Amino acid sequence: MNLRIVYLRARQRANTISDLQKKELLSWLTDPANESEFEELTEELWANPESRTPVFKKEESQAMLKNIMSAVRTSPDEEHKSVKLKPNLIPLWLKISAAAVFISLSAVLFFYVNSSNKFQKSELVSIVKPGTEKAFLTLADGTKFSLADLETGDEAKFRSNGISKTKDGFLVYKPVAQQLQSQIKGSNVLMTPKGGQYKIMLPDGTKVWMNAASTLTFPLTFDGRVRMVELAGEAYFEVAKDKSKAFKVRSLQQEVEVYGTHFNINSYPEEAKVVTTLLEGSVGVTDLKSGKHLMLKPGQQALLTNTNTNNNADAKASANGNSLSLAPAQLEEALAWKEGYFLFEHEELGSIMRKLSRWYNIEIQFKNEELKSVRFAGTVDRFQNLADVLRMLDLTGNVKFKIEGRTVIAYK
Repeated sequence: MNLRIVYLRARQRANTISDLQKKELLSWLTDPANESEFEELTEELWANPESRTPVFKKEESQAMLKNIMSAVRTSPDEEHKSVKLKPNLIPLWLKISAAAVFISLSAVLFFYVNSSNKFQKSELVSIVKPGTEKAFLTLADGTKFSLADLETGDEAKFRSNGISKTKDGFLVYKPVAQQLQSQIKGSNVLMTPKGGQYKIMLPDGTKVWMNAASTLTFPLTFDGRVRMVELAGEAYFEVAKDKSKAFKVRSLQQEVEVYGTHFNINSYPEEAKVVTTLLEGSVGVTDLKSGKHLMLKPGQQALLTNTNTNNNADAKASANGNSLSLAPAQLEEALAWKEGYFLFEHEELGSIMRKLSRWYNIEIQFKNEELKSVRFAGTVDRFQNLADVLRMLDLTGNVKFKIEGRTVIAYK
């Protein structure tokens, strides 16, 4: 499905969608060219009525529905008939009305793969807010800046060190003459803590979006024939084209080489695999341990076994020379974080909670180890409070949560 639409759906479900975005989503939903994708959404609503959680009061929803239905013309002899419609039999006029309802009600569609109708109430009273634009920049000479102060702090100090920010929120670093003339060797380091994210434009014009708990190391200037950076964590790259200088990203046990393209690297040390997802252009991925090399095309991803984590059930594959493999990419899932939401595709709770831990800056405890392997699917807006996200998981009735300070305890 169109990434933009998935993003708008997430904002709509969280009731944070703007009037302009509502118009965009409604226009898309009522476009005949998108009929098949619209039917997927309506089928989801019809098939999972118990999973909808309206954000409007009951009387407000009824009033909106009454206004929509009053606009539909029906003949007198049909007015009192009761007909059950299946999604593939819904006429166009009702689809248009349903689209309006779909947006107005802002229903949350979150479902549990191993279906259950039980409901249990969790102890979710603490308010833990989502991550924000937050990062720290350490220059090669050791000078450290909190980028949260870039908006409100001593701007002259930032400018004198070659640091500024664009109108669309990108940190820009261009070394000043004094830095270039100095004999200091080393690299700059941009670090996002847990509960933070940031985006930067590198000296060559390359744009990088950094997820929470990530570190990007880059040189003062890109001299020589290679533009080399190092990544720990997750980042999305839009590389500035330069045929004379290849762009390389080194991360956990691998190296990615490109000349100008868009791709995402997920290389958190606690995850079982390093995942490189390509959107545009072409990249080469090399396993630094075995020397194995793969070329990616758009819509593909390279999966590299991380042999240094306890969360890896595939470590034996590395010993057999199968640590690096190619797979079709789930682009929506890979880029959901950048677009402002979580997308879980039959994902284990252990993996989900690690993502929440990084974004909400929390610690996770499981009272029952088997809960880690329970699988969920759905979309969740990243900018909701933690308790709201956990309630969606709690609705399955198979897991409960308790928040104690910044620790979340999962239990049966």
